Parts: sequence; structure tokens; C-alpha cells
Amino acid sequence: MRRIAFVSPFPPAATGIADYSADVLQAIARDFEVEAFHDQAEVDAARLTCPAHHASSLLARHRERPFDLAVHQMGNGTEHAFQYDLLPRLPGLLVLHDLVLHHSRARAFLDAPEVRAYAAEPSSTARRDAAQAPLAAYGAELAGSYPAQAERLAAVQLGTVGDLLPYAYPLFRLPVEASRATAVHNGFMADAVRAEVPDAEVVQVAMPMTRVDVAEGRVRALRDRLGLRHGDLLVGAFGLLTREKRIDTVVRAVARVRSALPQIRLMLVGPVPDRAALDAMLAARGLRDAIVTGRVALQELPDHIEAADVVVHLRYPTARETSAALLRVLAQGRPAIVSDLEHLAGIPRDAVVRADVADEEGEVTRALLRLAEQPVLRERLGAAARAHVASAHSVERCRETYALAIDRALARPLPRPRDWPAHWPAIAL
Repeated sequence: MRRIAFVSPFPPAATGIADYSADVLQAIARDFEVEAFHDQAEVDAARLTCPAHHASSLLARHRERPFDLAVHQMGNGTEHAFQYDLLPRLPGLLVLHDLVLHHSRARAFLDAPEVRAYAAEPSSTARRDAAQAPLAAYGAELAGSYPAQAERLAAVQLGTVGDLLPYAYPLFRLPVEASRATAVHNGFMADAVRAEVPDAEVVQVAMPMTRVDVAEGRVRALRDRLGLRHGDLLVGAFGLLTREKRIDTVVRAVARVRSALPQIRLMLVGPVPDRAALDAMLAARGLRDAIVTGRVALQELPDHIEAADVVVHLRYPTARETSAALLRVLAQGRPAIVSDLEHLAGIPRDAVVRADVADEEGEVTRALLRLAEQPVLRERLGAAARAHVASAHSVERCRETYALAIDRALARPLPRPRDWPAHWPAIAL
């Protein structure tokens, strides 16, 4: 049986990739001998199906008893910072969750203590000199992916606060080049990786998602606890409530619909980065009665999803990720309104309502009115959504596609040495 080192955040880390990784480990447990490696103070051993070790022990354990392959789960979050040192030292299968890695990778350099100290006192020559090493490393990393634009990119990133620049320059080239193969979750990302790194071995894997049976009585009880009345139409939004989730658009659309449909209610489920700003937005739109739950336990999510009559799941700008939050909604059979984006083309047209991002608020408003008036349409959308996830994202489908991706990675040689920045470790030969 092949030995796999599985490198990722794991529960209870507050990231969707941690939950995803626990689910993948369960899916592949019978096919491989797996050990998990993390950079956390603790992990939820009950969620894992294999031994777990701190990532600092990975290379030593590999020397003692070599792994056949390392599987690196990589996303655009600071929880993955520790993996950049390990990935080239033990090249394997890179599972790329976000096409855009620039935000988190830039923070590794620009949030360095020396750079923050210099920013706090820019007149200090000593602090400026101390900041040069991390700043130069960031510049070298940009040059490794975008040699013609690197100098201007660094200047813009340091001199402005721009939301869209990292999306235009996603910074995934070096992790892909340092891997034997790259796995992604949608066709758009596969094409983008091949276009940027033509010699990369790219394979698409399924994200495991299983419908959770929820008793009808539990949903009714939850709606009662939330203060909903019979006949209220509850619109839900799920996941980290950041600006990219277009919560402002959802709030405005619900407020517009309320003028024609007073019984519409809004529920926001997920961590709230700025509660004061959210409360002010809701108050300004006359939605003080909106239900804001904050983060709820994973086992409680299905109840909240099924309590919603309609879900709005928007994203702009996007890292082209396949959203586990959206798949969870679809698995529970909820009718969903989503942004009409290319990387969501794998979801059948009859399983969701797509909102043109050029007229996002108007599209969502009209879709909510239409779905409110047509319960049969809601049922039809929900059934198609549930069937899609059961087929395309089953545990068995995940198991099969991961086995294929691992085989493809094992069939490839170690990455050849390239002209990478000096701060990148050498490939372990």
C-alpha cells in the first residue's frame, strides 16, 4: 500500500480547507497508508482517520521511512504559509484550491516584523535597511512569475491599496513548477494552470460533499428559535462574510424585494470580519431584523441551510475556487442564486439561478421575486442541485479522482531545477 504524507490545515483550524482535508482523508483511507502533517497547536483527532504530526517532523519521518508521495493542500490563506518551505523540499501532488495565491503569499513578506516596523517609522534608515531582505524576497518571487512586470507590481503593491491587483497576477506559478502534478477542482482552473505552466501535469479532482439528513422537525424548531413566522421567506447567505461575498448586494436586493414582499427575511451565517459595519449597513437598508448568526458549528450548518427558502451565493472578485460552502448548500437541495462566472460552468444550468455580474443587484432582486412567487421552481432547482452534487461530488467520486491524481503524480519525475528565487529551498533529490 502506498504511503502518503498529507500536508494541510486540519480541524479545528477555522478554514474550509481544514474540513475538506478531513473529508478527503476519510475518502482515501482504505486505499493508502496516510500520515497527516500540520502547523497547529492541536488537531481534532476524532475528525482524522490517520496519525497526525507537526509539519516540522515531515522531512525527518520521510528520511526514516520514505513516503511514496506528499499531497500538499494549498489555498490563499495565511494558514498555508508553512507549506511554502516544505513543498519544494518534498515535491508531490499540489492540490490548488485557489488560483489566486498572491494575497496570502504577499503577506508572508509584507507583514514581516521588519517591514511593519519600517512602515510605522519610514524616516528611520535603520528600519529601512532591516526591511530590505523581506521586500527583496517579495520582489524576487514576483520576478519568478512575472519578470517583465515585477518591478512595477512591487511598486504598486507597496504604494497603493488595490483590491484587484493580486487577482490579475495570481502568483501560483512557483508552487506549480515545484510540484510533480497539480490537482484542481474545476475546469477553468485546469485551463489557467496549463496556460501559465504549459508543461505542468494537471488533473481535476472531485470535492467530497454528502447530503446530511435533517429531520423536518429540527428545521421548524430552528425557524421558531430564529423568530420566523409562518409564511416568511428566508433568504440565506453562508460562509465568511467578506466584501468579496457581495453581502452588500444581497442586503440591497432583499431590501428592494421587501417593498413588494414584506415577509422576506435575511439570514447571514458565517464569521463576520466587521460586525459594526455590517450592522450599520443593515440598519441603513431597513433590515435591522436580519438574523446574523456568526460562525456556527459544522454539524449545525445543514439545519441552517435547510431553514433557508432561498440562498444567495455571490463572489466578486474571485480566486476561481470551487466553493465548499456553495456545494454544501446545493447538496442540501436549496435553490441558489450564484454569480454567473466561468469557473462555475460545471454546475448544470437547471441547478442554480445565475446572476450576471454586470447587473448583479438587479439580477438578484428579480430572481428573488421570481423564486418567491414560484415554490415549484424552488423545488425543481433544489432537486437538480442535490442530484448534481450526489453525482459529481460523491465520496466515491472523490476517492476515484484522488487515486488518479496520485497515480499521475507518481508517474512524473521530480521537478527539474529552475531559476527560482534564492529564498526558495532546493528540490530534494
